[in-house]
Amino acid sequence: MRLLSTAVVGAAIVGAGLLAPVSGEATAASRDVTFSPSVARPGQHVQLDVLKCAVGKKKHWASSKAFTKHVVIYGKGADGQGKATVKRGLKSGTYKVTVHCETRTLVAKIRVSNKPWPAVIPSPLTPGVR
Repeated sequence: MRLLSTAVVGAAIVGAGLLAPVSGEATAASRDVTFSPSVARPGQHVQLDVLKCAVGKKKHWASSKAFTKHVVIYGKGADGQGKATVKRGLKSGTYKVTVHCETRTLVAKIRVSNKPWPAVIPSPLTPGVR
């Protein structure tokens, strides 16, 4: 019985790992903008990576109704990075993010989830688990 429950838990972990990149991937009209984590929780910090958005003469920034304030994009080589904080109390959903880099305006979407993550591995305190 213990072997069977271990196999089920292992299959659940592998299945979750296979689904995560598909379901959690940030969708972007511009593939030049990515988020880490790809699905954010209210109050969480999110890393923005913007390809080809190096520091220039003008200030680079991003904005979204999901963020607590405008995000400054700093250059890192030929690319740019910024750190945003997702608003607390935000509803689950997909939110538009607009990034301004010199003359380019990029539009991306970030997913926010305020739902608790499911427990994949049963704890010894879970009823019925031996």
